[in-house]
Amino acid sequence: MARYQQIFIKIAAFFRGTALLFNIGVFVWLCLCLYAGYKNVANNPSYISFISFTNVFAVGLNVFFALFWLFTRKRYLALISLSGLLICMPVTRSAFGYNLVGSNVTDSDNVELKVMTWNVHLFDLGEWTKNKESKNKIVDLIKQQDPDILCLQEFYFDNDNPNEPYTEMLRQLGYTYYEFSKEEDLLKRSINIGAKPEDIIQAGHAVFSKLPLKNKVRYSLDSANYYNMLGVDVQLNEHTTARLNVVHLHSVTFSDKEVKFAENRADKLSAKMEDKTKGLLKKLMLASSKRAVQAQIIDSILDKSVYPNIVCGDFNDMPGSYVYQEVKGGLKDAFVSKGLGLGRTYRKIFPTLRIDYILYNPDLLACKGYSSPDVSLSDHNPVIATFSVKEKGAKN
Repeated sequence: MARYQQIFIKIAAFFRGTALLFNIGVFVWLCLCLYAGYKNVANNPSYISFISFTNVFAVGLNVFFALFWLFTRKRYLALISLSGLLICMPVTRSAFGYNLVGSNVTDSDNVELKVMTWNVHLFDLGEWTKNKESKNKIVDLIKQQDPDILCLQEFYFDNDNPNEPYTEMLRQLGYTYYEFSKEEDLLKRSINIGAKPEDIIQAGHAVFSKLPLKNKVRYSLDSANYYNMLGVDVQLNEHTTARLNVVHLHSVTFSDKEVKFAENRADKLSAKMEDKTKGLLKKLMLASSKRAVQAQIIDSILDKSVYPNIVCGDFNDMPGSYVYQEVKGGLKDAFVSKGLGLGRTYRKIFPTLRIDYILYNPDLLACKGYSSPDVSLSDHNPVIATFSVKEKGAKN
């Protein structure tokens, strides 16, 4: 009997030792995620930026090990992951929504301000969703949510097509004020084969508002003058003005085949698949570097704003990343304030990709609610936040 006890003790010790090694590994992993969040990769592409896309997994595993050790005799070893979660709080706090208690007010009738941002993917112009009603359902959802301020990325209009006057359709919902910032002119037939050969559409991002807008500025974010930030002053009430900024940062531009490759799991990693993986990682690395440059430009613009800032849009980057940290600065993330769970906003590849944000100045606003409806009308889910207004004047 004693012999079996000794064997059991040795096996238990082996598993504890193995668990400890893994725990140290995920602790280091989380610290690398924090490092990646502050590593400036602007004009200096680095594979370290890719680690930001693994933030959620690093946080989740450290939570697992903290709980694991609490149910063993070595409870003190839970301090390894607990200390990592505390040290890496900028990553930990933004990775998951922990708001299990407290109100989450999303009804526009019970708040002073409701903001909605959505990458509408050209209103499914390419019929990617395989649903011909998607464009009408997008407008219906906006009508249902009834935000005071609506920010749309990958918006477009076609003045020559009476069936696609989305600007007028939305303004008829009560959005008196409207601003548009063009990214490019597109040959419509390159997206939808049913279009006429000469049809041209204007694509970019737009703001529709029930509140007065003024002082629009289009800030260029790259040398090609393609990516840009739309800035506009919003009169929230008689005494309060905010600076609303809408962005769509550099995309990774994966092809459909690359997206499918990333989504599918394979039993064996062949040499060909290994090359594809390296190609995907290189694209992520280069795109992260370009977004870092854009984030620095945005940070300098926000810092010069006369009014408190609100930032909405598609960052194409994860919470805790350098891009996120640089743009966020002293602003708060509506998801962190009121969100719950993973907060996925991008519908492809991984269920952990939260890349669309509403950031706000906490001296200006208090977040009352957050939601991101899971709807298959675009490759992104909409992001919605409600607020009460606190600020009574401009920033000095």
